[in-house]
Amino acid sequence: MRRRVASAAKPNPAHVALAKLENTLRDRLFVCTQNVDSLHEQAGSRNVVHMHGELSKSRCDTCSLAPFDDMNLYEPPAKVPRCECGGRIRPHICWFGEVPFELDRIYRALDRCTVFMAIGTSGVVQPAASFVAQVNGRARTIYVGPENPANASSFTRCYLGKAGEVLPTIL
Repeated sequence: MRRRVASAAKPNPAHVALAKLENTLRDRLFVCTQNVDSLHEQAGSRNVVHMHGELSKSRCDTCSLAPFDDMNLYEPPAKVPRCECGGRIRPHICWFGEVPFELDRIYRALDRCTVFMAIGTSGVVQPAASFVAQVNGRARTIYVGPENPANASSFTRCYLGKAGEVLPTIL
């Protein structure tokens, strides 16, 4: 069901604005998302870290088979697909309680960060909610979203509104 819904979603102007910023800043922009969709890539971003994985990929829950492109729906009564090793194939996403992907890479980027922007997050889900605290004191911190996040006091500036409307204007 999630893959079916995600396949119908389209990037909004915020995704497009970030892709344009990436074209300008190149490798100086680090885009990390908690979302499991491919909207950043559809908007033109090329270097996106999906800390909670990618719904358009699958992997084996047992062996070290690399994640692979997979938009099959596997809707009931379909059986759970199996890997050659016998393990079950599952979406390449991070379930609650699992360790997010690429944390070492994310923390290295935070160590180099001079401007930190969080977009549309609640400020509650860890470890992402703590990223702003890691850069505080040495980076400008900006929040963009429909309402103040739980960690709003950690940000230098909060812009309230829909990201698709606010972000293109401030960038």
